[in-house]
Amino acid sequence: MGEAESVRLVEPMQMLIVQTVDGQQRVFELYGEDVTIGRERGRDLQLAHASVSRAHAQLNWSNGGYVINDLQSNNGVYVNGTRITTDHKLISGDLIRLGHFELIYIEGEVPRRFQKLNIHNLPRWHTVGTDVFDDATAQLSTKAMKRLLEARIHLEGGVLVVDDSDEIELEDGVWTFGRSGADILIKMLFASDREATITWNGRNHVLNRTGRRTVTVNGQSIHACTLEDGDEIRIGRSRFSYAVRK
Repeated sequence: MGEAESVRLVEPMQMLIVQTVDGQQRVFELYGEDVTIGRERGRDLQLAHASVSRAHAQLNWSNGGYVINDLQSNNGVYVNGTRITTDHKLISGDLIRLGHFELIYIEGEVPRRFQKLNIHNLPRWHTVGTDVFDDATAQLSTKAMKRLLEARIHLEGGVLVVDDSDEIELEDGVWTFGRSGADILIKMLFASDREATITWNGRNHVLNRTGRRTVTVNGQSIHACTLEDGDEIRIGRSRFSYAVRK
């Protein structure tokens, strides 16, 4: 290399995949150092949203891994759906909920369930200090927090059951019901290419009627309907059911 000085690039040992309030995902790289998380400027990971306390949580480097603890935040720290009350050792694939933010902890090889995220191509989190002028943290109701925690379960476990046997894993795709060319074929004379769709809105799978024919959920005609476990769907002579596999 002549006189040029070689530079060794340091790869992160662990990382957090941060899903923001607007659904965007970014990588926050961890290098074996303690990390503070909160709403106010100056935190290592600043989540500037009213659902996050000024000093919300801390990651501590310990024995080759990370431990997370709650800094007496208003809305708590949840790991895999359970609110933690003491220091919690993280393992790869853990889902962390801080207010309206979801963080995925990755250590080493990416768990199979998250490989579709194509993590290496996600944008990196660059700290840009944001001033916070409101001292109050917005308290989330028990119902609101429960729904936030359930969103991941619906995303990964939501399936459409066809003919009482075949299952389609819906995830965050857009699925069309219609005649030849649609993702899901329906039994209906003169069906259009798109009589209905199922989409993901960030918290639920949503069934939308997009054609002129009647679409029913549990016997009720709908234009748009968030789907819940056990819902029965009928489009023309075709019947489907929605289930959440946990």
